[in-house]
Amino acid sequence: MHNCSFQSVRYMDIFLTVLYVTVFLVGITSNSILIVAVIFKRGVQRLIDVFIINLAASDFVFLITLPFWVDKETSGEWRSGSFLCKASSYIISVNMYCTIFLLTCMSADRYLAIMHPSVARKIRTRVYINVLCICVWILSCLLGLPTLLSIGLREYNNETYCTDVGLMPTKRIVSLMLLALTFFFPLLSILIFYCSITKRLCMHYKKSGKQDKKLRKSIKVVFTVVATFVISWIPFNIFKLLVIISGLQELKQPFCLPYNIAYQGMEISSPFVFANSCANPFIYYFFDGYIRRAMRQCLCPWVKVYSNGSSSDTSDTRLRHSLSTYVHVKDSRKRRRSLSF
Repeated sequence: MHNCSFQSVRYMDIFLTVLYVTVFLVGITSNSILIVAVIFKRGVQRLIDVFIINLAASDFVFLITLPFWVDKETSGEWRSGSFLCKASSYIISVNMYCTIFLLTCMSADRYLAIMHPSVARKIRTRVYINVLCICVWILSCLLGLPTLLSIGLREYNNETYCTDVGLMPTKRIVSLMLLALTFFFPLLSILIFYCSITKRLCMHYKKSGKQDKKLRKSIKVVFTVVATFVISWIPFNIFKLLVIISGLQELKQPFCLPYNIAYQGMEISSPFVFANSCANPFIYYFFDGYIRRAMRQCLCPWVKVYSNGSSSDTSDTRLRHSLSTYVHVKDSRKRRRSLSF
């Protein structure tokens, strides 16, 4: 909004500088170790590791942009030029799209493995998942293109800012629809997948008379990663939604207050977005024994790491076999009942 002045939160520049430097150093290191550990892991890779590698790669590329934002916070203005302003903002958008789509794919993969084991055995192949990840990257790069049009350099009080340059109402409506389709709709899909999975597992536990800890661990990692992403990105996207809506008021001065509140909300919630990019490697390390062994082997290759199982995808295979028997029995009962009528 050209008629609205920006109100920065006090001491936010100091806080963001410290946070960005910390996240950059920790995130670059941890994601690099994760990528190398999973790629060069001894033995056969799991199918879900393809998603994990792509998530880590997306976060790694995203973290490369942090030095420019550190410079912005320390100097109080954007000094890296128009190209890097657009490029870094574009990479941030691509990261968000890529992450939410990959998490949706991972959730759908868990859904198929648990709800439709017989179908999962046919379509869950390495070629299928690699093609799916390539499509996610291409789609994310295309969806990030509008950012190149909406972000640019603005002058205010003799200082340069890399921010929204102000779009026409029709373009803001497109941005609103894009936000709904690329964040809130996939998020709803993920919630539906996990509600269905939880219901099926509860029924399985009730029938079996016990709660198998190994079965629960098979989806715990993906669920934790999704929950972390939701906590990190929902506040930022809600404030972004409010910025877009307030921007539809045709740049009128009376509407500057809600715009500034929403813009400040984006500034305050942005640290959670950046912090999410270095959280996943730690989640995998603490909740996934397979990844933990791989990272230990990467860091200490001379130390022999013992495995608790002979299969690289033990928990996933156990889950599919256990639930496929349960689903098969349940479907057989349904067919017998339908035939009896």
